[in-house]
Amino acid sequence: MKLFNIRLIIAFFLASSISAFAVVDVIHLGSFGKSGAWQAKEFKDGNSKICYIVSSPIATKPDGLNRGEHALMLTNFQEDGTRHEASIDTGFTFKDKSMVEVSIGSNQYKFFTLETRAWLADGENAKQMVKDMKNGARVKVKSTSSRGTKVTDTYSLIGFTKALAAIDKACS
Repeated sequence: MKLFNIRLIIAFFLASSISAFAVVDVIHLGSFGKSGAWQAKEFKDGNSKICYIVSSPIATKPDGLNRGEHALMLTNFQEDGTRHEASIDTGFTFKDKSMVEVSIGSNQYKFFTLETRAWLADGENAKQMVKDMKNGARVKVKSTSSRGTKVTDTYSLIGFTKALAAIDKACS
């Protein structure tokens, strides 16, 4: 079981710094779902590609929180064949040693945290989680900030399957 992939952290920061520094050439593979809720993208990492889908929440409780960008992502790394690595960026620092609870229908998944990011704690459940996401309507993400604020983000899964297929094809 792989706890987390440091390349994902690097890839995320590179991808998020593109507009400011033009460091990486990101290819937009498409917008999927209602109002393009899921974005599929790829970029080159040396001779290999990293492909990912990303979505922002459709609802957050409590309202009016002061936080940075937050998103749910799944990433494929062409070089080592890693597929569908799930992660969450909350836009705030997590409570130390806390876990994030992700619910899809009646199934729940635990994510471990590191600063502002979280990764699926049990890689064995990754396939089931993706299956649930393909068949579900919503993902609820419950987390606790370093200040003790309990936050629930809700993501739509409309367009998820098509976005996932786009990165699977791009990083095959």
